[in-house]
Amino acid sequence: MSKALIIGIDALDSILLSRFESDLPNLRKLKQESPEVRLTSVQPPDSDTAWASIHTGLNPAKHGIVRFIDPLDKASSLLSKEASITNHCGSTYWDYAGKCGKKVCILFPHLAYPVWRVNGVMVARAAMAEDVQSFPQAIQEEYELSHLNTIKGFPKSKKLIQKYVDDNKRLILDEAEFGMKILRKENWDLFFTYSSALDLIKHFFWRYCDENDPGYPGDNPYRNVIKDFYCLYDDFIGQFIDAVDSETVVIVLSDHGHGMRPVKLVNINEILRQKGLLVSRGTNVASRNWTYAIERMKRGALRFISEHELGEKARKLLKVFPAGRRIYTSPLSIDWKRTVAHVTDMSGIKSYSYGGITIIKENLLGLDYEEVRRAIIDELSQIREPETGESLVNWVCRREELYSGEFITKYPDIVFDLREDYGAGWAIHDSLFTTAPAHNIVPGSHKAYSPVFLMANLGNRKCATKEMALMDVAPTILDLLGVEGDFGFDGRSILEGVTNLGR
Repeated sequence: MSKALIIGIDALDSILLSRFESDLPNLRKLKQESPEVRLTSVQPPDSDTAWASIHTGLNPAKHGIVRFIDPLDKASSLLSKEASITNHCGSTYWDYAGKCGKKVCILFPHLAYPVWRVNGVMVARAAMAEDVQSFPQAIQEEYELSHLNTIKGFPKSKKLIQKYVDDNKRLILDEAEFGMKILRKENWDLFFTYSSALDLIKHFFWRYCDENDPGYPGDNPYRNVIKDFYCLYDDFIGQFIDAVDSETVVIVLSDHGHGMRPVKLVNINEILRQKGLLVSRGTNVASRNWTYAIERMKRGALRFISEHELGEKARKLLKVFPAGRRIYTSPLSIDWKRTVAHVTDMSGIKSYSYGGITIIKENLLGLDYEEVRRAIIDELSQIREPETGESLVNWVCRREELYSGEFITKYPDIVFDLREDYGAGWAIHDSLFTTAPAHNIVPGSHKAYSPVFLMANLGNRKCATKEMALMDVAPTILDLLGVEGDFGFDGRSILEGVTNLGR
């Protein structure tokens, strides 16, 4: 049976790949050889949620790595926890392959920290802490691993932007050097390596590279930095491809695409207020005006921070005064004791074109839960772009219509996906359509519909479909390796002549 080399690049985007293709010889050749497959990410298309589905073949409601931040939760605590799929150790595609006798080399899989025993080699690094571990322990004794940890956060100041770029480039080169040593030395049937630097670069530098971004500063030293990283990854991928023979299947994939964060907002909370499902705070006009003034001041402060590139200083301040984050993620103008439904945000500050609505059941007071959901879904379905009259909602549904599993309650009661140039806004007693106040802080955003899946050296195997979900990755890899079994996957192999249905 085939050997498989799998390279995971976080946030590698199919649209940008096509745009830069002439400067990416290895990816261009791989794309030409690959079957045409359109990969779609999960909802939400977060790296944690997406890679957990890739690794386990499970939808997010089953693996449980889902993070919507409720305005009443302690957001600072949630955002500082080390996410991990270790509760699924033994249930990843490399575990199943190892149990069937396949030798595996798994390098830096996202979320797979701390390491666990595998049939071969596994190296994992922490997302929050500065730690890199290996199985077996001998790998740490033979190789220096500390320099392979991820670069944390964004540049600490304007003066350190170039250092941030250089540090991430150095990390990619170090990952490639270490990976090539393991690939050449170890005996393996399945080799996987992962790199995350591109995602961070896009989050921070998008507005420096995109002339259509409202925060684009004009000609600047970083206008080609995203393209430069694509070229660096092209060399990275080329090294690994050149090191394997034509009998080894090569897969290059990403967890989601990446583009400009929505600048325009549709204030869904205001829609809910107008329908009587969200109630303003304050018992009189004076108190209501006071809370609205505070909300306007918050948005004004965010806009000032964004426009003057003070994001890192603001992050430091919120770290020293964590209650400050709660102020921004918990709108003061909402009466939570009487509100029935409200937008559930992903961060409290950044705008997203995807999200959900939470229904506070104890506040229904005789209203029927399902009727309320139905009414909200109908209302959101009718949102139109003010200038063109086109629908702004790609889809909106009950959470159980999206996925099924024991962790479905981690999702808001209603989930939705907007047109990618619009984000979900929180404001009430404001215009229905406004602009995002904090766009420049993190101008790049994940996109669900443009991840990458390229595959070469298939021999006589062919794809049975042109559409693919992240949950299909694990069963496809096991199918390529000739590993059969009922692994409880939510996806299935996309190859013809399927030997492993995964169900």
